[in-house]
Amino acid sequence: MVRTLKCMLLTGLFSLFMGSLVAQEIVINYDEAKIPAYELPDPLIFNNGKKVANADEWTEKRRAEILEIFAQEMYGHVPARPDGQHFKVLREETVYEGLGIRKVVRIFLDETGKHWFDVLMHLPKHASKPVPMFAGLNFKSNDATLDERAGSRWPYELILKAGFGVATAWRDAVEPDGKDSMIGEADFACKDGGVRAWYNQGGDWGAISAWAWGLSRILDYLQTDKAVDASKVTVIGHSRLGKAALWAGANDTRFAMVISNCSGCCGAAISRRVIGENFARIDTSFPHWFTREFDKYKNKEANFPADQHWLAALAAPRPLYIASATEDLWADPKGEWLAALHAAPVYALFGKKGVKANFPAPECPDFSETVAYHLRTGKHDITAYDWQQYIHFAQRIYQPK
Repeated sequence: MVRTLKCMLLTGLFSLFMGSLVAQEIVINYDEAKIPAYELPDPLIFNNGKKVANADEWTEKRRAEILEIFAQEMYGHVPARPDGQHFKVLREETVYEGLGIRKVVRIFLDETGKHWFDVLMHLPKHASKPVPMFAGLNFKSNDATLDERAGSRWPYELILKAGFGVATAWRDAVEPDGKDSMIGEADFACKDGGVRAWYNQGGDWGAISAWAWGLSRILDYLQTDKAVDASKVTVIGHSRLGKAALWAGANDTRFAMVISNCSGCCGAAISRRVIGENFARIDTSFPHWFTREFDKYKNKEANFPADQHWLAALAAPRPLYIASATEDLWADPKGEWLAALHAAPVYALFGKKGVKANFPAPECPDFSETVAYHLRTGKHDITAYDWQQYIHFAQRIYQPK
């Protein structure tokens, strides 16, 4: 017994020492003057060194190369739609004094009905035709978004009044946000601890890919709902779910628009700047987000064969919106803007304009024809101001009224 306790104590002390050692090795920089010299890789150069000549070559060949790089080296591959998927509307009611319809839909992920997650939908009640939609995951649960509407993250009345619908599902009902989520836990909607625990298919895919997979399953349902214009579904996400939105939009071109809010490192921010959160910190804190191939890039951002402007460019030629906050230095606002800026050569293949070459001032959104960016005053969050800009941009693209 004494020997066992001694071993446990020594093991614990060793773990603390190693954890401290790892923490000491991860240096966080917030000083633009200390950003290392870097050269951004060109998204229009094939793996064989040849130059992409036109939009057809991008669409038919180069896009697939880039998608595979991110799947193999960062996020893991996203599986296909599961066999036996089906849907059931659990309830439907009128809300907000007749402004909208609230609907709860259960997405069953196999024929057995054992694996499922619920989608909370809001639709304009008096729409004369199918409506465009926003689709995104939430952090706390579907019911929690109803409390958040008075704040900022899910301003349902604002969205409905603009003529849009919105669908959301709880992140943890698709894939729990924890290092051990592959093990399986009994108290999540997917019963086995998340989609990776039962639908792994032998792949090494991280939680970001699992969340992206879940967003595509929401779109599967939206394509069956007659109240929805499924050709006008925008995938949206904040923070880690902004990373998932970018990756979902890259993998699933059925999404008509892609919005990333404060997605930062391994989201929209240029990695080679190594400012704010970096590869070493994110992969140490959240290893479950990524494929294990990503481990080899800790403290080696320059070795990664792509950068995040390539991920942004995978939205092309569809509309793309990236947004940041002035106080969110962890997510590197300037780096997020640079990703939008340097996606422009890909959009140019399709005759589309990118953002302007000057970093915009706060509350001065830069709306091009197809690519948009804004910098909001404040902290790491998604606010009513952010939503107002997204709605305005979407109205320009979709013209719902």
